[in-house]
Amino acid sequence: MQRIAVAWLILTLTDSAIFVTMAFAVYALPALVVGPFGGALADRLNRKHLMLWVQVFSAAATLVLALLVMSGLQNVLVVFVLVAVLGFGLPLQFTCGQTLIYDVVGPRNALNGVSLWSVGLRSVGALGAILGGVVIEYGGIGTAIILSSVGYALAAVSTAFIRHPGPSGERPEGSVLQNLGSGFKLVFGSRILLPVLLLAVVAEAFGYGMLSVFPILADEGVYGVGAIGLGLMNGAFGVGGVVGAIFLAALPDLSRKGAALMGVMLVTGLLLVALSFSSVFGAALAVIAGMGMVLASYDALAVLLMQDNAPNGMRGRATGTLVLTFGIGPVGPVALGFMIDSISARAAIGIGAVVVLSATVLIAASAKRLRSA
Repeated sequence: MQRIAVAWLILTLTDSAIFVTMAFAVYALPALVVGPFGGALADRLNRKHLMLWVQVFSAAATLVLALLVMSGLQNVLVVFVLVAVLGFGLPLQFTCGQTLIYDVVGPRNALNGVSLWSVGLRSVGALGAILGGVVIEYGGIGTAIILSSVGYALAAVSTAFIRHPGPSGERPEGSVLQNLGSGFKLVFGSRILLPVLLLAVVAEAFGYGMLSVFPILADEGVYGVGAIGLGLMNGAFGVGGVVGAIFLAALPDLSRKGAALMGVMLVTGLLLVALSFSSVFGAALAVIAGMGMVLASYDALAVLLMQDNAPNGMRGRATGTLVLTFGIGPVGPVALGFMIDSISARAAIGIGAVVVLSATVLIAASAKRLRSA
């Protein structure tokens, strides 16, 4: 709901595709710094407590943004600053959450645990997206952002009740910077982890990056469905994600997660091709739901490959390196914003599809170890 509200706020203030996509970029850029350091901290500190404090901070920052919007905020720069502040919490929550799940359920049940976490996350996201469009339409943007703050607060309460057995493996020695360097050395020296990281860059830039285009598609220039239509698009993406996560959660295990990850990325590219040709809103919703399903599978598979192929004491750093792609990914939305202003939204989506398909084929062809992982 928060992202929908912020995107609609930026579109209302600027009527610019570039500014809308830049808002998504600003939200993700802190991951460039926080992601790797968050991974090192997750290996050194209590992951549950770290995640709890991040959620409390996010609730407070979101409430500040909501109050400013309701008081008549018109300054886009102030919105961008607050969005960047909120962006600092995302990589920490992701890293701590994924490693915490692995601690609780163990490697044997990791696929089911990560997938069930994804089911809950995406179910709430889908409901929030659909309700967000309605709330924005009838209650205003500020009300939607306040509800997002309440959501963070409820998440913090839930986290407080988690029984955490503590991380497996010894606490790392040396400074945080030394731990950070060892994490990068692990990932960049691995024939499995490095290709996963490269595929993650593609997925974040032109897979998840397409969410930044939804406000433009919802506007009068394309589908003309307004805030409620924007909520439906994000809701369809979330519902598709729930279906994909439930499917993975039902599987006993996957013997070749690497090959499955590559297949998921290829399907993502094909769905983007279909979206670029979708002139009917209902057809676009079906394609968007499919994208949500395959990208949910991508999330779970990428995290599991990182967790399974890193030593116990370095799983936080491996996942933190993966979170680094959250900050690199905004290159895609910004590029899409410029292309939309220069050509059209559908043409920009088509170009993104070509990038996803080409990059996946090249990485798959050169990553033999990952194909059999």
